[in-house]
Amino acid sequence: MALLHILHLLAPGLDLTLSVAHLNHGIRGEAADRDQAFSRQAAEDLGLPFVTQTMDVPALARQSGTGLEEAARDARRAFLREAALSCGARRIAVGHHKGDMAEQVLMNLLRGSGLKGLGAMDPVTSDGIIRPLMELSRNEITGWLSHRGIGHVTDASNSDTAYTRNRIRHRLIPMLEAEFNPSAVDTLARTASLLRDEEAWLRDLTESLFNDCTVSREDGHLELSASKLRGLHPAARNRVLRRSAAALCGSTRTLSAAHIQRLTELLDRGQPGHYADLSRGLRGIFTQGALHLTTETGNLRHTRPQLLSGVPAFSYEVPRPAPGESCTVHIAETGDRLTIGWAQAPDELATSRNACRVYVAPGSADFPLTIRNPRPGDRFRPQGGSGGRKLGRFFSDCGLEASLRSRVPLVFSKNTLIWVAGYRLDEAATPPSPGAPALEMVFHPYKKG
Repeated sequence: MALLHILHLLAPGLDLTLSVAHLNHGIRGEAADRDQAFSRQAAEDLGLPFVTQTMDVPALARQSGTGLEEAARDARRAFLREAALSCGARRIAVGHHKGDMAEQVLMNLLRGSGLKGLGAMDPVTSDGIIRPLMELSRNEITGWLSHRGIGHVTDASNSDTAYTRNRIRHRLIPMLEAEFNPSAVDTLARTASLLRDEEAWLRDLTESLFNDCTVSREDGHLELSASKLRGLHPAARNRVLRRSAAALCGSTRTLSAAHIQRLTELLDRGQPGHYADLSRGLRGIFTQGALHLTTETGNLRHTRPQLLSGVPAFSYEVPRPAPGESCTVHIAETGDRLTIGWAQAPDELATSRNACRVYVAPGSADFPLTIRNPRPGDRFRPQGGSGGRKLGRFFSDCGLEASLRSRVPLVFSKNTLIWVAGYRLDEAATPPSPGAPALEMVFHPYKKG
């Protein structure tokens, strides 16, 4: 009531147009209905438009799996934003005061929080919420109401110590005032104000670092430079990672310190193709030289196969070698080499299983050949096998982990796969006759040192 009457007094001089909004949370039964009717009458007495709604917040809490306090806060915010839109309001004024500020500082401190949380509530927010009473205490507000003879109602649930905030209000703060600091509320509110100023300064620095680390950005996807992230102080890196998550998810409310630690571990391990599932559908993926954050819901193996692989996509063309000569392809992405040329088939052909040297009949190769790494949808009919299958399943049968599969070179004759280098020839690769002219293909895997 104090906020309503103060704004009504100030409205003519500030050229304000006021509307009143009240949400019945559906928690306190008849008492909530009484408060709703009281608010309606107060708005009518002042000649102001009144917007109200009743929600079943307990049911919303059960559906979302959140606590009653969180569900009530989310429902209230959504209602106030819709009410503001419906009446054309540019600001939403709420009645938080100095005591609320102190309670929020303590709540966030006990839960574990950084500067932003310890700053508690902003007097003015980017989404249009203002808190005109933040510098006033509860006693100052109720004293003003009494002096003006303005009636008000008290929410009985504010005395229920089953709620964390109420235990802080009725137990913790009185103990702090009695045993440690009689001005505990003022001290906590002042501290929150100082921390908000520091947070605002650090937020500007974080924005600059975020822009510097960003390689590319699109809807639902963000690529960050791994080297630049590693070069940051851990505190700055954590802030950039949170800023990045906010860019994709809109907020970091459900992003915990443990989630940030998982992203940091991806950077520290530096293993391409490894990923971490975080919150609200957010996933972090490390690739060679970059950390990707994505909220895309499709199968990334199809939409962005290069992310879940250890090696970027590559493709090389092999022309027909001259008679008696060979052609060597150096795969820059992996360090491997493939040599393809003409030779005489041995008298006894070894199996192509796990072989790095194979022979095929010249008619099996339609030049130019293509050497590339696997892509979604590739199929394979392994020589001596029981039919065709997806290449991914073949790799699974071979025990090859997913992060290594993108390293394997495939040899294609036109659009037909004829060799999974180092693993098996395809049925399409016709074996040569013993001692006959043949195409020889040799795989030279990269070896460190």
